Order: sequence, then structure tokens, then C-alpha cells
Amino acid sequence: MDAIGANLPPVSAMKPLAAVPQASDAMTTARKFEELLGAMLVKEMRGTLSSGFFGSGASGDVYGGWLDEHVGAALAKRDAFHMEDMLRASIERKSRGAEAKK
Repeated sequence: MDAIGANLPPVSAMKPLAAVPQASDAMTTARKFEELLGAMLVKEMRGTLSSGFFGSGASGDVYGGWLDEHVGAALAKRDAFHMEDMLRASIERKSRGAEAKK
């Protein structure tokens, strides 16, 4: 019986798990973050309704999740939170800093 990890390649041959985001990906990343934030906010607001917007049970959960995602995406598409430029600039700045350290 081999020891756990005995067949792994040496550390020098391993690649990093995630590459440093490129500046071209910054806008997409900022938009996806805004979509996620919007979906979370809609979900929390929907949770304040007394009987649930779509009723209870599995079908209500599915439709509620769908609503959260689509309203969150619509909010992000319209830049309703006015965060996209700030997030993009921050991601690009961190990306340049990580590349400079190489």
C-alpha cells in the first residue's frame, strides 16, 4: 500500500490553481459580482414576505431562486448599484500588482 500522495509530481512541476485575472476579465468579474450581490439582496427582501412570493415547497424554492438570479442580473446589467467601475478598477489594480511581483 502506497502512502497518501506518494504518486504526486514534485512541487516545482505543479501549476498554480488559479491564474491572476487579466485586465480584460475585470469587467466580466465586476459584472458577475454585481449579479451575485443583486441576487442575494433580492433573496433577502423576498424572505421578508409573509407567505413567500411563490408559495412553499420545492417549486416555490425553484421559482424564487430563478427570480433572485434574473432580477440580480437585470440590476447588474443596468449598473443599478453603481459599483461596476469601482470594482473593475480595483480588480485591474490588484492584477497589475500581482503581475509586478512576478
